[in-house]
Amino acid sequence: MKKASVFLFITVLFSFLFSGRVEAQVRLNKVLIDSGILKARLGDYASALRDLDKAVLTDSGSAEAFYNRGVLKYEMQDYQGAINDFNRVLDLRKSYAEPFFHRALAKDALKDYDGAINDYTRAVALKADFPDAFYNKGLDLMEMGNYTEAMMNFTRALQYKPVFPEAIYNRGLCSYNLKDYTAAIRDFNEAIKTDSMQADYYSSRGVALAATGQYQDAKLDFIHVISMRPGDIPALMNKALAQMYLKQYADAVATYSEIIKLQANSDEAYTNRGVARQYLEKPEEACRDWEKASALGNEKARSYLVKYCKK
Repeated sequence: MKKASVFLFITVLFSFLFSGRVEAQVRLNKVLIDSGILKARLGDYASALRDLDKAVLTDSGSAEAFYNRGVLKYEMQDYQGAINDFNRVLDLRKSYAEPFFHRALAKDALKDYDGAINDYTRAVALKADFPDAFYNKGLDLMEMGNYTEAMMNFTRALQYKPVFPEAIYNRGLCSYNLKDYTAAIRDFNEAIKTDSMQADYYSSRGVALAATGQYQDAKLDFIHVISMRPGDIPALMNKALAQMYLKQYADAVATYSEIIKLQANSDEAYTNRGVARQYLEKPEEACRDWEKASALGNEKARSYLVKYCKK
């Protein structure tokens, strides 16, 4: 199954109002930070970075300046630079969850999943009501194949944010990977109920339904995906496979033909269309399909040629 790739980033540049310093230097620092934040919000990242660089030079003890510059560097895809700034924030202030969260995002971007998981864990230890941190930690655990712990984190995210279809959906993916298809279908149903505009939700439910032998319902989900994403090759392939299991061989031939129009070198489509045509007692057409698939390198088609076409 396709891993969900969208993280719920908290990317708004905002200020931490740390107390204790009110002298003129700090007032200048605050002006520079506010200016940098405003410019960043307007999309002028280069000017924003110049202001935040000045803020850091003006007051090297300003956690607020390092924090906002770290968020900006993350937005500019300078992930290591962002991590360095968040490290400085945490040297100055260890009691805030957000720097751990944003440092985790930067580590995710660098594929340091172990480091990111550690930071998400520290973030939720400081701020239990942090559903995005639980969610992102769950995604990283999925990336590492730890589906059981990933499910636990998606469930924790939902405790604090009940309307969270992405968490429900990804929990369903975990259940699917753990072969608990009933639980997966239940979560996919709930995700669709919450957000009916996501084609991936229908696609994944269709695959889970097919895994439990519910091919007619699976086919309907794949048809819905195709209505949302015309020309979606995986959905068309899955629709055709459902038709094959339902012994709707003529319909399967039509679907595989549609795939071949979209992807002329699909050896899998030629192979499976040949199988459908064989079931329809059209051996000459089946053999032509297998010849094409074999020429494209499909070994299964080659075996069918030997077995059924004597070639």
